Amino acid sequence: MSKVLLISSGLKHSQDFSDIYVQKLSKYLEKKCDVLDIRHIDNFDERTFFAYDQVVFCFFVALNSIPSSTLEIFQKLESQQKSAHIYTLVICDEFECEKCDTSLKIIQNWCQHEKLEYKGDIRIGSCLTIMKTNNRFIVCNQIKKFANAIIKDIDIHLSVTLPNEKTFLKTANKYWSKEIKKKHKQKQKAGNS
Repeated sequence: MSKVLLISSGLKHSQDFSDIYVQKLSKYLEKKCDVLDIRHIDNFDERTFFAYDQVVFCFFVALNSIPSSTLEIFQKLESQQKSAHIYTLVICDEFECEKCDTSLKIIQNWCQHEKLEYKGDIRIGSCLTIMKTNNRFIVCNQIKKFANAIIKDIDIHLSVTLPNEKTFLKTANKYWSKEIKKKHKQKQKAGNS
């Protein structure tokens, strides 16, 4: 009988980047757990935290640090009696998954300070482009492993990114070219209105 809470605790502007990964994780979890709840930072009530066995913080990392919205959750929960096991799904737009390490250390330190058991994490690099390549299957398999570990309540530490920097640069250049063209078209439409 597992009750899992997914907290999409990234900044509002980064929710678009992390939503696809949160949805994948929830898809794999909802098949196997009794209760699955997904909360975004704007509708998170700290009282809900206490009703769950496992809590998964999901967020996008920029500049190697934890989002301020996640820190706000930590402040709300400070010094309250808690017993959930903590997992983290952290994504970054960098090729190297190591860019997520600082934020993971912050969460681990918070867990230690609050006497919570930190059970594991999945770090996903190249998040803006990896799901647009054939490597999305590898990402989905890793997320599935992560979900199974959450259900079984076991320790796990995974990381996944594009296979090499050349692939990263190629897909990133395509992604940003499309984004620039989109923004240019939006500006032209706004100018013609």
